[in-house]
Formats: sequence, structure tokens, C-alpha cells
Amino acid sequence: MKSALDIALEKASKLGKMSVEEMRETREKELAEVGEALAARYQKGLPIRDVELELAKYKEDKQRIVPYLLDGLWERIDLGNPQEVDKILSAIEHFTGNSSVAEEIRSLATEYQNDVEKTLGENRNSLEDGKRKDLKRKGISGSAVIPMIESSPEWLQLREGVNSRYRKRLEELKSSLKAL
Repeated sequence: MKSALDIALEKASKLGKMSVEEMRETREKELAEVGEALAARYQKGLPIRDVELELAKYKEDKQRIVPYLLDGLWERIDLGNPQEVDKILSAIEHFTGNSSVAEEIRSLATEYQNDVEKTLGENRNSLEDGKRKDLKRKGISGSAVIPMIESSPEWLQLREGVNSRYRKRLEELKSSLKAL
């Protein structure tokens, strides 16, 4: 006959033991966090060679961390920031050994920038006029006043239109990169 204490201790010991599946899931979460953290640190300025050194610390798990690192990098691709796109794509090329999709994304980023500039150029006068009228109603006018059209709701709406056109294409390219 077991006492209540023995039964409680037995249950507690069962709770403390993780199944093999739970241990594997916990390890995968840890590796995903490492990959994501390395992607964030790389974006903040950690050189690729230092990322490699960090990965070397996880000898047997390095190949399992790299996909999480790549996922973290892919999620950080922002067509509106060409310098960051180049930096991220350099790391993706380094860790995948494939440059074809990265080149397509670079090309898409250039096309995006050109489209944003074209849209801004086509709408600059009307956006500036609208902003000047808005400022004049607030009592701000004169030849020294240069309206900041990039912060106007009209420009943000136009830019969102451009963004939506390119977002789908970027997601398709990211998917093909992830499949590699």
C-alpha cells in the first residue's frame, strides 16, 4: 500500500521527465531561437565571419540552425531599404551557396525603388500643392516652406499601392529561396 506522499512523489517524478518528443521539440525551439538571434545580430552589424564563429559553437547542430538563420534573414528583407537588402542577400548567398534567387530579389528591389521614385515624381506637384494648402490653413506659408510630402497621408497611400504590387512577387521569390 502506497502512502499519499509516495503517490505524489511518483506523479511529480513523472511530470519532471520529458518524453523524447518533448525533448526534441524543446531542442528545436532552442535552435530556432539561436538562428533568429544570429539573423538579428547580423542585421545589426555582426560580420558573416562572426556568424560562422557563433555557428561553429554548435558543431553537431549547425546544419539544423542554418535554416532558422535563413528564415530570420528572409523575414528581414525590406525592398524599401536597398542597402539592407544587399547585406541580407549576401548572407543568404553565403549560407545557401546559391545566388540566382538572390539576384532576382536584388533586381526586384531595384525595380521597386524605380517604381517608388516614378510614382513620387508623377505625383510630387499635386502632393506638394496639397501639403502647402494644408500648411497655409494652419497659418504656415512662405517661400522658405518646403512641404514634407513623404509624411502626407496621400503619399503613404500611393506608396502602399506600390508596396502591395511588389509584396506578392517578393513572397514568391522568398518561397523559392526557402525551397533550396
